[in-house]
Amino acid sequence: MRTLLIAFLILGMGAPAFAQTAAAKAGATAQTPATLAPLWRVDTANSSIGFASSVDGTGFRGVFQRWSAGVRFDPANLAGSSIRVIVEPASASSGLADRDKTLQEADWFDTARHRQVVFQANTIRSVGTGRYEAVGALTVKGRAVPVTLPFTVTITGSSAVAQGALTLDRTQLGLGAAIPADLVPAAVAVTVRVTATRM
Repeated sequence: MRTLLIAFLILGMGAPAFAQTAAAKAGATAQTPATLAPLWRVDTANSSIGFASSVDGTGFRGVFQRWSAGVRFDPANLAGSSIRVIVEPASASSGLADRDKTLQEADWFDTARHRQVVFQANTIRSVGTGRYEAVGALTVKGRAVPVTLPFTVTITGSSAVAQGALTLDRTQLGLGAAIPADLVPAAVAVTVRVTATRM
């Protein structure tokens, strides 16, 4: 867990007076793009994206084993911060092979046709000391759903640890639509823990 903004300044030498006036007016009304926040290299080996649910009252936990993240973040430059996470749903591991295989089927992640789940957040806002919200969209099976991920960040020198958690409604994401909620709850708990180094 990005739109790249590039600032352009055009200096015209010897341009006609009316052109200079038009440029000045345009400059006065144009919004200055934000400076990009620094990139962070995510250590996926020491990070995790987990999920938890239950089947017929028996709880289970799992993780996605293959994923990547592009992160730009600066507490002093949230306007230039962004997060993009790409998850391979076929890598879901819940401790039971049959359940993991079911998650790949068409009624769930349909991994034969949709190999990636993408979270893109171009708005990062502060909600207190060390606490933030990443506002964006989660794209599952080609459909984008608005999602806000609350998270905390602790930065020590060039290293950072971020943790977040949220509850998603699997039915809104088109996952297991034919499965009744009394068998598998609609609510799925998702947890994220990321360690990263500023580049």
